Amino acid sequence: MSTLTGSGKLVRLILRRDRLLMALWIVFFCLILSSFAASLGEVFPTAAERQQYADNAGFVALYGRLSGTSLGEFVAWRAGFLPVVVGLIGLLTVIRHTRTEEETGRRELLGATVVGRHAGLAAALAATFGANLVLAALVALSMISQDLPATGSLAFGVELAAAGLVGLHQRDIPVT
Repeated sequence: MSTLTGSGKLVRLILRRDRLLMALWIVFFCLILSSFAASLGEVFPTAAERQQYADNAGFVALYGRLSGTSLGEFVAWRAGFLPVVVGLIGLLTVIRHTRTEEETGRRELLGATVVGRHAGLAAALAATFGANLVLAALVALSMISQDLPATGSLAFGVELAAAGLVGLHQRDIPVT
């Protein structure tokens, strides 16, 4: 028996258990970013106004300097904390499906079946990776729907997905 035997069925179980939670956080981020683009475009319609807003010392300390003055760059700059949140959500999702399963005793029940040793971790990582890819695609589409350039929108979606994947690379995730 392979150490990953049963991973596919565990991925389906994770997606079934988290179907509402994953969908909610993905839709939440898409709505937040769409509203950022719409509201920031209305409040700061010119590049000069965006640059003046970004030159505030507090914002420079929080987000760094604004690299450009287009609306897409401004939205990505202003949403600077969202990648951290996406990384935390990804990390907590994997912990929920590895450590929590172990602490509640469900891991032992699964281990008594035909499930490989690393199947639980592989399934949690695969499900979270898939959710991050869906997030990247939907964020890119929502940014494009706000009349932002497609390449920048895709890059922003990939940034959020990459942040979610980097959040998974933590030393305290157990190898069960």
